[in-house]
Amino acid sequence: MDHPRNHLLAATRSKIEWLAGKLSRVTSTGELIPEVDGLRFIAISTVLFHHLMAMFLSNSGRNSEVRTAAEWFAAADQSWLVIPAYCGHFGVNLFFVISGFILALPFAKRAFSEKSAPDLKGYYLRRVTRIEPPYLLSLIVIFLIHWEQRGEGLQFIPNLIASLFYSHGLIYGRESLISGVTWSLEIEIQFYLLVPLLVRMFRLRNAAARRSLLVALIVGFGLLSQWVIYPSGSARLALSLLNFAHYFLTGFLLADLYLTGRLRSADKRLRWDAVTLTAAAAIIAVLSRFGHFYFLLPLMVGLLYAGFFLGRLSNAFVRARWIVIIGGMCYTIYLYHILIISNLMTKTIPLSSITRPFNLDFALQCLMLLPVVFAACAFLFIFTEKPFMRWSLSPRPVKIPAEDLEVARVSSGD
Repeated sequence: MDHPRNHLLAATRSKIEWLAGKLSRVTSTGELIPEVDGLRFIAISTVLFHHLMAMFLSNSGRNSEVRTAAEWFAAADQSWLVIPAYCGHFGVNLFFVISGFILALPFAKRAFSEKSAPDLKGYYLRRVTRIEPPYLLSLIVIFLIHWEQRGEGLQFIPNLIASLFYSHGLIYGRESLISGVTWSLEIEIQFYLLVPLLVRMFRLRNAAARRSLLVALIVGFGLLSQWVIYPSGSARLALSLLNFAHYFLTGFLLADLYLTGRLRSADKRLRWDAVTLTAAAAIIAVLSRFGHFYFLLPLMVGLLYAGFFLGRLSNAFVRARWIVIIGGMCYTIYLYHILIISNLMTKTIPLSSITRPFNLDFALQCLMLLPVVFAACAFLFIFTEKPFMRWSLSPRPVKIPAEDLEVARVSSGD
């Protein structure tokens, strides 16, 4: 006779499987790269860490608002966590590399096999149907909530319209007044438009020449950003693709290495785990102390991601089931996390105490906030993002690589 505990465990497993299925991403192609969603988890985690710390510092009364690097460094004497949290803004750049990788794959794959490029109509429709509905909905929801809370709205309608058309940064020279995080999506759109032109470099048959060109462009755009765009003080240039092209091109380089087998070794090695840790430490060091090496950051991210593909422990981490699932929800989390945290923190910050040790106080806030953020974003993901994930011009069979069958039950790459 079965023990009641066994029935309870079976029921719990069944509910977890059901939840995992609901929260798992789907695609129209069925092509799966589990590591991609694992890397998305890392990127969105760093962004969350950055914004949580920023809001905690100002709302707890421990510090005034932190926006500039100087303000972050001034707050750093309060805890060793502050500098890593400041570096969390770099999570957006991590996303840019992933975007370059994902969008380059179908074009590079066909170029390497000497086939014609994917249909551009399908490419652009896929981008529109995948990212546009959740984006538009989030802007409208955030706009209406701010209007209701502040009693102000009409004067921000021009900003809303500019944001809806991914042009707020170019028109106003600043982040969107409706949803500050959408500046990065405006840059993504600029990149999407240029991808069919940029991917022509994959027609170069000589792999060494092709990769050398990519490295040269990565370093060149990095120097342009560091030596020209930032010193110019032009906000419009800073909020343009010119300032971030080197990160997307790093994704191109990784796509090249992936398709030619360099990132797909079945023999995962601990030495690549060391590369992962070294690259992560180097990125933090450059962001916090050695700014004259900023132009090399994309190549450091390339090494970081290579470590996650090839390292024994690193790869196991980014392929872990719930890491993959949460990473697959990153778009929804990115769109809504500031709205959710800022509203929740008004309720949780009274439980904070400036007499309590900083790290403990921050940890308690995270324990109260993050589960609610996850639950709210999971709900929003299911109803506002997932319905737009599976789309194609015509039905096609789903092909799943044999080595990814297990992971395919819970997740998929896009």
